[in-house]
Amino acid sequence: MTTTTNRGLTAVLLATAIMALPPPIHAGPVQPILKGLMHYADDAARAAIRVSSRELDDVARAALKRTVARAATRYGDDAFKAVRYGGVELIEAAAKHGDDVWEWSCRVPRAARSLALHADDLVPLTRKMGLNVLRLEATSSGLTRQLAARYGDDMVRTFVRTVDPGDAGRVAGYMAKADTPTTRRLLLKRYDATNGRIVRWLDWKTAMAFGLTAAVVTSAHEVSDGIQEGLKTVAREQPEVLGGVVGNAVSRIMEPIGWLGKGAVICLVLAVCLGLHVPSRLVREARRVRAGWSGEEAVPPPGT
Repeated sequence: MTTTTNRGLTAVLLATAIMALPPPIHAGPVQPILKGLMHYADDAARAAIRVSSRELDDVARAALKRTVARAATRYGDDAFKAVRYGGVELIEAAAKHGDDVWEWSCRVPRAARSLALHADDLVPLTRKMGLNVLRLEATSSGLTRQLAARYGDDMVRTFVRTVDPGDAGRVAGYMAKADTPTTRRLLLKRYDATNGRIVRWLDWKTAMAFGLTAAVVTSAHEVSDGIQEGLKTVAREQPEVLGGVVGNAVSRIMEPIGWLGKGAVICLVLAVCLGLHVPSRLVREARRVRAGWSGEEAVPPPGT
Protein backbone atom coordinates (compact mmCIF):
# COMPACT_ATOMS: atom_id res chain seq x y z
CA MET A 1 0.00 0.00 0.00
CA THR A 2 2.84 2.40 0.90
CA THR A 3 4.63 1.63 -2.38
CA THR A 4 1.45 2.38 -4.36
CA THR A 5 0.98 5.67 -2.51
CA ASN A 6 4.59 6.69 -3.13
CA ARG A 7 4.27 5.90 -6.83
CA GLY A 8 1.08 7.93 -7.07
CA LEU A 9 2.68 10.86 -5.28
CA THR A 10 5.77 10.56 -7.46
CA ALA A 11 3.62 10.72 -10.57
CA VAL A 12 1.82 13.84 -9.34
CA LEU A 13 5.04 15.59 -8.37
CA LEU A 14 6.82 14.65 -11.60
CA ALA A 15 3.95 15.87 -13.72
CA THR A 16 3.82 19.15 -11.81
CA ALA A 17 7.59 19.61 -11.96
CA ILE A 18 7.86 18.85 -15.67
CA MET A 19 5.09 21.31 -16.51
CA ALA A 20 6.78 23.94 -14.32
CA LEU A 21 10.32 23.52 -15.63
CA PRO A 22 11.86 26.80 -16.76
CA PRO A 23 13.82 26.90 -20.02
CA PRO A 24 17.48 25.82 -19.78
CA ILE A 25 19.76 28.53 -18.49
CA HIS A 26 23.42 28.50 -19.45
CA ALA A 27 26.37 29.95 -17.62
CA GLY A 28 25.83 33.46 -16.40
CA PRO A 29 24.97 35.58 -13.35
CA VAL A 30 21.60 33.81 -12.96
CA GLN A 31 23.11 30.48 -12.00
CA PRO A 32 24.13 31.49 -8.43
CA ILE A 33 20.58 32.75 -7.88
CA LEU A 34 19.12 29.45 -9.06
CA LYS A 35 21.57 27.56 -6.89
CA GLY A 36 20.44 29.50 -3.83
CA LEU A 37 16.80 29.01 -4.78
CA MET A 38 17.22 25.26 -5.06
CA HIS A 39 19.05 25.17 -1.73
CA TYR A 40 16.14 26.82 0.09
CA ALA A 41 13.66 24.70 -1.85
CA ASP A 42 15.50 21.58 -0.70
CA ASP A 43 15.33 22.71 2.93
CA ALA A 44 11.60 23.42 2.64
CA ALA A 45 10.96 20.09 0.94
CA ARG A 46 12.77 18.23 3.71
CA ALA A 47 10.72 20.06 6.33
CA ALA A 48 7.51 19.21 4.46
CA ILE A 49 8.44 15.52 4.41
CA ARG A 50 9.03 15.61 8.17
CA VAL A 51 5.70 17.33 8.81
CA SER A 52 3.87 14.72 6.74
CA SER A 53 5.89 11.78 8.12
CA ARG A 54 6.24 10.48 4.56
CA GLU A 55 8.74 8.07 3.06
CA LEU A 56 9.73 9.36 -0.40
CA ASP A 57 12.25 7.92 -2.82
CA ASP A 58 14.89 10.07 -4.51
CA VAL A 59 12.81 10.69 -7.61
CA ALA A 60 9.84 11.96 -5.59
CA ARG A 61 12.12 14.12 -3.45
CA ALA A 62 13.66 15.74 -6.52
CA ALA A 63 10.22 16.40 -8.03
CA LEU A 64 9.00 17.88 -4.74
CA LYS A 65 12.02 20.19 -4.57
CA ARG A 66 11.49 21.47 -8.10
CA THR A 67 7.80 22.07 -7.42
CA VAL A 68 8.63 24.10 -4.32
CA ALA A 69 11.24 26.09 -6.24
CA ARG A 70 8.76 26.85 -8.98
CA ALA A 71 6.19 28.05 -6.40
CA ALA A 72 8.84 30.30 -4.86
CA THR A 73 9.48 31.97 -8.22
CA ARG A 74 5.79 32.94 -8.32
CA TYR A 75 4.98 33.65 -4.66
CA GLY A 76 8.36 34.50 -3.12
CA ASP A 77 9.75 33.30 0.19
CA ASP A 78 6.22 32.82 1.54
CA ALA A 79 6.03 29.64 -0.52
CA PHE A 80 8.84 28.11 1.57
CA LYS A 81 7.01 28.99 4.76
CA ALA A 82 3.72 27.59 3.44
CA VAL A 83 5.35 24.27 2.51
CA ARG A 84 7.04 24.03 5.90
CA TYR A 85 3.66 24.38 7.58
CA GLY A 86 1.54 22.52 5.06
CA GLY A 87 3.68 19.49 4.32
CA VAL A 88 3.59 17.28 1.25
CA GLU A 89 -0.21 17.30 1.33
CA LEU A 90 -0.16 20.98 0.38
CA ILE A 91 1.48 20.07 -2.95
CA GLU A 92 -1.19 17.45 -3.55
CA ALA A 93 -3.98 19.90 -2.67
CA ALA A 94 -2.56 22.51 -5.04
CA ALA A 95 -2.35 19.91 -7.82
CA LYS A 96 -6.02 19.03 -7.24
CA HIS A 97 -7.60 22.42 -6.50
CA GLY A 98 -5.39 24.84 -8.41
CA ASP A 99 -3.07 27.75 -7.67
CA ASP A 100 -5.54 29.26 -5.19
CA VAL A 101 -4.16 26.83 -2.62
CA TRP A 102 -0.66 28.24 -3.12
CA GLU A 103 -1.82 31.83 -2.96
CA TRP A 104 -3.94 31.35 0.18
CA SER A 105 -1.36 29.30 2.06
CA CYS A 106 1.29 31.91 1.27
CA ARG A 107 -0.91 34.67 2.65
CA VAL A 108 -2.02 32.71 5.74
CA PRO A 109 0.82 30.21 6.24
CA ARG A 110 -0.34 29.11 9.70
CA ALA A 111 -3.51 27.75 8.13
CA ALA A 112 -1.57 25.83 5.46
CA ARG A 113 -1.70 22.53 7.33
CA SER A 114 -5.47 22.66 7.80
CA LEU A 115 -5.88 23.70 4.19
CA ALA A 116 -3.68 20.84 3.04
CA LEU A 117 -5.50 18.19 5.08
CA HIS A 118 -9.05 19.48 4.57
CA ALA A 119 -8.86 21.12 1.17
CA ASP A 120 -12.11 19.55 -0.05
CA ASP A 121 -14.00 21.47 2.65
CA LEU A 122 -11.93 24.62 3.06
CA VAL A 123 -11.33 25.47 -0.60
CA PRO A 124 -15.06 25.95 -1.39
CA LEU A 125 -15.61 27.88 1.86
CA THR A 126 -12.65 30.17 1.20
CA ARG A 127 -13.72 30.82 -2.37
CA LYS A 128 -17.17 31.86 -1.14
CA MET A 129 -16.22 33.77 2.04
CA GLY A 130 -12.63 34.95 1.64
CA LEU A 131 -9.42 34.59 3.60
CA ASN A 132 -11.14 35.16 6.95
CA VAL A 133 -12.01 31.47 6.82
CA LEU A 134 -8.33 30.56 6.86
CA ARG A 135 -7.46 33.19 9.44
CA LEU A 136 -9.99 31.55 11.72
CA GLU A 137 -8.57 28.12 10.90
CA ALA A 138 -5.11 29.38 11.86
CA THR A 139 -6.23 30.09 15.43
CA SER A 140 -9.07 27.55 15.85
CA SER A 141 -8.48 24.60 13.59
CA GLY A 142 -11.66 22.85 12.55
CA LEU A 143 -14.02 25.51 13.91
CA THR A 144 -15.03 26.89 10.52
CA ARG A 145 -15.91 23.45 9.19
CA GLN A 146 -17.82 22.65 12.36
CA LEU A 147 -19.86 25.86 12.15
CA ALA A 148 -20.61 25.27 8.46
CA ALA A 149 -21.86 21.76 9.16
CA ARG A 150 -24.01 22.89 12.09
CA TYR A 151 -25.41 26.28 11.03
CA GLY A 152 -24.93 26.62 7.27
CA ASP A 153 -22.97 28.95 5.02
CA ASP A 154 -24.90 32.14 5.80
CA MET A 155 -24.17 31.93 9.51
CA VAL A 156 -20.52 31.11 8.88
CA ARG A 157 -20.21 34.03 6.48
CA THR A 158 -21.47 36.42 9.17
CA PHE A 159 -19.29 34.77 11.80
CA VAL A 160 -15.97 35.01 9.93
CA ARG A 161 -16.74 38.58 8.84
CA THR A 162 -17.73 39.76 12.33
CA VAL A 163 -15.92 37.80 15.04
CA ASP A 164 -12.29 38.39 15.95
CA PRO A 165 -10.29 35.13 15.79
CA GLY A 166 -9.31 35.60 19.43
CA ASP A 167 -12.98 35.53 20.48
CA ALA A 168 -14.03 32.80 18.04
CA GLY A 169 -14.03 29.89 20.49
CA ARG A 170 -16.03 31.76 23.13
CA VAL A 171 -18.60 33.10 20.67
CA ALA A 172 -18.99 29.63 19.16
CA GLY A 173 -19.61 28.29 22.67
CA TYR A 174 -22.39 30.84 23.25
CA MET A 175 -23.88 30.02 19.85
CA ALA A 176 -23.98 26.33 20.75
CA LYS A 177 -26.05 27.19 23.84
CA ALA A 178 -28.43 29.57 22.02
CA ASP A 179 -32.03 28.41 22.11
CA THR A 180 -32.96 29.50 18.57
CA PRO A 181 -31.30 30.63 15.31
CA THR A 182 -32.69 34.09 16.04
CA THR A 183 -30.67 34.23 19.27
CA ARG A 184 -27.52 33.26 17.39
CA ARG A 185 -28.06 36.00 14.83
CA LEU A 186 -28.76 38.50 17.62
CA LEU A 187 -25.54 37.50 19.40
CA LEU A 188 -23.47 38.17 16.27
CA LYS A 189 -25.31 41.43 15.68
CA ARG A 190 -24.64 42.65 19.22
CA TYR A 191 -21.04 41.46 18.99
CA ASP A 192 -20.57 43.66 15.94
CA ALA A 193 -22.38 46.61 17.55
CA THR A 194 -20.27 46.47 20.73
CA ASN A 195 -16.93 45.67 19.05
CA GLY A 196 -16.85 42.35 20.86
CA ARG A 197 -17.53 43.66 24.38
CA ILE A 198 -20.74 41.64 24.61
CA VAL A 199 -18.58 38.56 25.15
CA ARG A 200 -17.29 40.04 28.42
CA TRP A 201 -20.71 41.19 29.57
CA LEU A 202 -22.35 37.76 29.25
CA ASP A 203 -21.88 35.28 32.08
CA TRP A 204 -20.17 32.19 30.67
CA LYS A 205 -21.04 29.78 33.50
CA THR A 206 -24.71 30.74 33.51
CA ALA A 207 -24.98 30.40 29.74
CA MET A 208 -23.28 27.00 29.77
CA ALA A 209 -25.57 25.78 32.57
CA PHE A 210 -28.93 27.21 31.51
CA GLY A 211 -28.52 28.20 27.88
CA LEU A 212 -28.59 31.52 26.07
CA THR A 213 -31.75 33.37 25.14
CA ALA A 214 -32.42 36.55 23.20
CA ALA A 215 -33.56 38.23 26.43
CA VAL A 216 -30.22 37.48 28.11
CA VAL A 217 -28.25 38.89 25.17
CA THR A 218 -30.41 42.02 25.00
CA SER A 219 -30.32 42.68 28.73
CA ALA A 220 -26.53 42.25 28.91
CA HIS A 221 -26.13 44.79 26.13
CA GLU A 222 -28.66 47.31 27.44
CA VAL A 223 -27.58 47.16 31.09
CA SER A 224 -23.92 47.63 30.23
CA ASP A 225 -24.71 50.49 27.87
CA GLY A 226 -26.98 52.06 30.51
CA ILE A 227 -24.30 51.94 33.20
CA GLN A 228 -21.71 53.47 30.89
CA GLU A 229 -24.02 56.25 29.73
CA GLY A 230 -25.05 56.96 33.32
CA LEU A 231 -21.44 57.32 34.45
CA LYS A 232 -20.68 59.60 31.52
CA THR A 233 -23.69 61.81 32.35
CA VAL A 234 -22.82 62.06 36.05
CA ALA A 235 -19.18 62.85 35.29
CA ARG A 236 -20.23 65.57 32.86
CA GLU A 237 -23.09 67.21 34.77
CA GLN A 238 -22.36 66.42 38.45
CA PRO A 239 -18.66 65.68 38.87
CA GLU A 240 -18.84 66.30 42.65
CA VAL A 241 -21.28 63.40 43.00
CA LEU A 242 -18.96 61.06 41.10
CA GLY A 243 -16.07 62.30 43.25
CA GLY A 244 -18.01 61.48 46.41
CA VAL A 245 -18.81 57.99 45.13
CA VAL A 246 -15.19 57.34 44.27
CA GLY A 247 -14.08 58.73 47.66
CA ASN A 248 -16.47 56.46 49.53
CA ALA A 249 -15.27 53.47 47.54
CA VAL A 250 -11.64 54.26 48.34
CA SER A 251 -12.42 54.74 52.05
CA ARG A 252 -14.17 51.38 52.19
CA ILE A 253 -11.16 49.76 50.60
CA MET A 254 -8.85 51.46 53.10
CA GLU A 255 -10.90 50.51 56.22
CA PRO A 256 -9.68 46.90 56.50
CA ILE A 257 -6.07 47.99 56.10
CA GLY A 258 -5.92 49.68 59.52
CA TRP A 259 -3.78 52.57 60.78
CA LEU A 260 -0.51 50.78 60.16
CA GLY A 261 -1.39 50.18 56.53
CA LYS A 262 -2.62 53.75 56.13
CA GLY A 263 0.63 55.06 57.59
CA ALA A 264 2.63 52.96 55.15
CA VAL A 265 0.56 54.28 52.27
CA ILE A 266 1.00 57.89 53.44
CA CYS A 267 4.76 57.43 53.77
CA LEU A 268 4.91 55.96 50.31
CA VAL A 269 2.95 58.89 48.88
CA LEU A 270 5.19 61.40 50.64
CA ALA A 271 8.30 59.66 49.38
CA VAL A 272 6.99 59.79 45.85
CA CYS A 273 5.99 63.44 46.19
CA LEU A 274 9.45 64.35 47.48
CA GLY A 275 11.05 62.60 44.58
CA LEU A 276 12.35 59.77 46.78
CA HIS A 277 15.07 62.11 48.11
CA VAL A 278 14.44 61.38 51.83
CA PRO A 279 16.45 58.14 51.97
CA SER A 280 19.38 59.69 50.13
CA ARG A 281 19.40 62.72 52.52
CA LEU A 282 19.43 60.42 55.55
CA VAL A 283 22.35 58.54 54.07
CA ARG A 284 24.29 61.76 53.57
CA GLU A 285 23.65 62.92 57.15
CA ALA A 286 24.73 59.56 58.51
CA ARG A 287 27.95 59.81 56.58
CA ARG A 288 28.61 63.28 57.98
CA VAL A 289 28.07 62.12 61.58
CA ARG A 290 30.32 59.14 60.98
CA ALA A 291 33.03 61.51 59.65
CA GLY A 292 32.88 63.49 62.92
CA TRP A 293 31.24 66.70 61.82
CA SER A 294 27.71 68.06 61.24
CA GLY A 295 26.18 70.61 59.01
CA GLU A 296 26.30 73.30 61.74
CA GLU A 297 30.07 72.86 62.22
CA ALA A 298 30.61 73.85 58.65
CA VAL A 299 29.91 77.54 59.65
CA PRO A 300 32.75 78.93 61.84
CA PRO A 301 31.68 80.65 65.12
CA PRO A 302 31.91 84.47 65.31
CA GLY A 303 35.17 85.96 66.29
CA THR A 304 37.36 83.11 65.01
